[in-house]
Amino acid sequence: MSTAKALIIEKINSLSDEMDELQIIERLYMLARLEHSRNRCRTEGTISDASLDEHFKSKRGIMINA
Repeated sequence: MSTAKALIIEKINSLSDEMDELQIIERLYMLARLEHSRNRCRTEGTISDASLDEHFKSKRGIMINA
């Protein structure tokens, strides 16, 4: 069995038995996105809160002036 398949089966087995198919798919998608984000933070690093504030302040300024 491939590693990816084993990881997915492990994640599915950890989910509640009360979840329906759509909830399971949504949860697997969310877990995949979180893992992608964690890996990206490890490889590319993160930004500071101040940098994030400046980024969105500049975006708001562009939207207000448009």
